[in-house]
Amino acid sequence: MNKETVKPGDAAWNSHIEAPLILDNPDSATWSDSADVVVVGFGGAGVCAALEAKEQGVDVLAVDRFDGGGATAISGGVYYGGGGTQFQREGGYNDTPEEMYKYLKLETEGVVSDDTLRKFCEQSNANLEWLMSHGVGFQGSVYKTKRSYPPEEFYLYFSGNELVAGYREQARPAPRGHRVLGKGYTGGTLFAILKKAALDKGVRLLPHAPAIRLVLDKTQAVIGVEVQRIPAQSNALKQHSRLIRIINSGLNYFEPVIQRAARKTYAIEREAGERILIRAKKGVVLSTGSFAMNRPMVQHYAPNYAGAMALGTISCDGAGIRLGQTAGGAIGEMERVSAWRSISPPTAFVKGIVINSQAQRFVSEDVYLGRMGERIAALPDRKAWLIFGKPVYGEAWKAVIPTFKPGWLPEWLSYGLFQLINLSSNTKKGKTLHELAQKLGVDAAKFEKTVADYNEIVAQRVDPLGKPAEYLDTLNEGPFYAIDISIDSKKYPCPTIPMGGLVVDETTGHVKRDDGTPIANLYAAGRNAIGICSRFYVSGTSIADCVFAGRRAGRNAASKI
Repeated sequence: MNKETVKPGDAAWNSHIEAPLILDNPDSATWSDSADVVVVGFGGAGVCAALEAKEQGVDVLAVDRFDGGGATAISGGVYYGGGGTQFQREGGYNDTPEEMYKYLKLETEGVVSDDTLRKFCEQSNANLEWLMSHGVGFQGSVYKTKRSYPPEEFYLYFSGNELVAGYREQARPAPRGHRVLGKGYTGGTLFAILKKAALDKGVRLLPHAPAIRLVLDKTQAVIGVEVQRIPAQSNALKQHSRLIRIINSGLNYFEPVIQRAARKTYAIEREAGERILIRAKKGVVLSTGSFAMNRPMVQHYAPNYAGAMALGTISCDGAGIRLGQTAGGAIGEMERVSAWRSISPPTAFVKGIVINSQAQRFVSEDVYLGRMGERIAALPDRKAWLIFGKPVYGEAWKAVIPTFKPGWLPEWLSYGLFQLINLSSNTKKGKTLHELAQKLGVDAAKFEKTVADYNEIVAQRVDPLGKPAEYLDTLNEGPFYAIDISIDSKKYPCPTIPMGGLVVDETTGHVKRDDGTPIANLYAAGRNAIGICSRFYVSGTSIADCVFAGRRAGRNAASKI
């Protein structure tokens, strides 16, 4: 747990969130609205919390900085589910909660208790069916080859390290990445369905109303929130909406554009926002996302990732974390970041080797993209290269050239375009290994020995680092090539999402203080709170955690437990 003592106004605060408003007599305040449960942040976790609270029979008001969706709406729409879902059975896999637990126990690294992890696995199928009951679609077509995201026509895949050596021996592999039915990246489809379900059930939404501080009573219990509502039909509202649309169109790869848009957004909110108080009769749920877009916060808590690309929307600014801290909430795992260093697709790249600046292999090339990013970020200089020869070079080019077949564009844009850029402008070439080593600035003798050792491994068909035999291919035919896959590579950006946040009670979802006591009426879920994926993220576990923890927070806030 991070013993963070920074407060509003401190140099390291780096947030627009203000100290709480404390009311001695709440009944004498001017409240613009009230609800039993107020949800702050209407993304994946927020919409699940709101739906669950509404299904408990209480009045629910959600406030959002924009129109809702957050990072979930621009995600791949993958729900990590197992234990024997109907789609796993359709695909021919007999998964169980116990096998799912054994695998996730390896990945989560004790971030939650064993009881909570078991509950997550045991409730996995029920939570997937809950999503389906609200109209979310899934399907059982299985993709069995190494991919970070399945091709368009597949909706179930191995989204983590299930098939990787060291994992498959300890837990029976099963595909658990359930992609929401739809075209392309389907996070937007998932959120749109859940948003409609929530509004149809009577959840009220106040959009374009960023929260700026919590409201407490004299006992330090949370009784509401103050927001800056941008007036309807105003030019400011139009500008506010336009900024988020532009950013969510795929400009995450252009950080200067993102940061300029963020500054403009804050200026609009400060200048045009009307401060109003909203009362929460039973509880407030914080679910505003990560702090990915707050680069000073990333530099402060996770400096190893400061040079990487931020993944999220400009709403992912750490507001929920800072709100919770102002009420005394503890934070943890703030140094943990999921760094998505993907080298596949194209699968041909897995046949190459990944080396560090000491010209040594340090990771199996088939590991999940988050594990690859973690291993590179742990290097002293965070530098790494993907090395391959002429045959892989040819295979890769064939894989990234557009096919122009029906439905080709979304998939090509998701990986083909960037790998095409890598092959054409981020690749160094050497006629010999010695020449390539000189261009990389690594020790040529060490580099040549690493390649010779690897070729011996290929001959023996057993890799000490665990790469499967199907990907072991000799590296002896030049010319030789290297792609810069360092964490801070500008031509091959590494998307990153911070995973730390507020410490919560794993039974109720209450935000906890450093001494472990719960803050009355304050709950948190999603990426502004510690959850299943806060130490290591596997594709789909964030959305699954949003459902699991969001429903938990909404249910208990409605019951005021």
